[in-house]
Amino acid sequence: MKITYSTSKINSFGGINFANSIIVNKGICSTIDQLLGSRGFRAGYSYSDLFRSYLLMTLCGGECAEDITEHLRGELAQVKDFNVCSADTLLRMQKELSTHKETFVPDTGITHEFNVNMAMNNLMVKLLVDTGQLNSGNQGYVFDYDNQFIPTEKYDSRRSYKKADGYFPGIASIGNHPVYIENRNGNSNVKYRQDETLSRAYGLLAGHGIKVKHSRMDCGSFDQTVIPVVEANSEFFYIRAQRCANLLDQIKDISDWKTVTIGFKEYQVASIQYAPFGWDKTYRYVVSKEKNTDGQGDLFTGDSFTYRAIMKCPTLK
Repeated sequence: MKITYSTSKINSFGGINFANSIIVNKGICSTIDQLLGSRGFRAGYSYSDLFRSYLLMTLCGGECAEDITEHLRGELAQVKDFNVCSADTLLRMQKELSTHKETFVPDTGITHEFNVNMAMNNLMVKLLVDTGQLNSGNQGYVFDYDNQFIPTEKYDSRRSYKKADGYFPGIASIGNHPVYIENRNGNSNVKYRQDETLSRAYGLLAGHGIKVKHSRMDCGSFDQTVIPVVEANSEFFYIRAQRCANLLDQIKDISDWKTVTIGFKEYQVASIQYAPFGWDKTYRYVVSKEKNTDGQGDLFTGDSFTYRAIMKCPTLK
């Protein structure tokens, strides 16, 4: 056995230096400080130090701000041109970037609490563009929106229909990249003021030259205030439609079903024109039906199939 003595420091996360080099060379730190501004001449750390600390800490296996002080300070201190700040400093800077919640109380009496942070969303999209992950020259982006329930026992969280306390943020994404995040409390219906949320998301992307071609959403976006916003900001859209008596009556009259295979399952599909919400304007509905596994009949349709419908553009594009 051969033993070699070394006086140099050994870093168990040596690869973190390569990650730090990419961050610096891409100009990410300068972009953060440019958009978020200075913390003042007496501040020892900038906002870019905050983001870089969290990113490098996460890459080293950290899960919370305290890990940078308790477990990873020695490793991160060896990163070139990087001053490691304490967990208290990280949390203090994080609070500086927060925004006050907005409270709405409609006629129903339910208190809705929203948190809109356009500065952070603008920074997120700006970095995606600057790093080449989004390109204004791409004309085929697919925009996805959904509300994701996050259970938590925080003091200001509210009870959700999912029978747990938590938050219900709306998240817009393109591919695997989040492009807009807006928090709302757990007791808020996902449809409440969603048209305003989507308007902000689409507007932010347009401000950075990002054009949305397709928009996809589940039935939480099937609302008469939401559809005009989606239609105005995308060339094509696909929204899961909610069932109603009028729609089921029209579905029962379909005779030209076609059998298709999606994945490993067979479905029967058809296309109809339907005017939702009592509107005069019709939209294309792609309807699918699937045989129930238990063979039990449906009270409304009179057969043993499960029906689903996706609302699309008014014309057969």
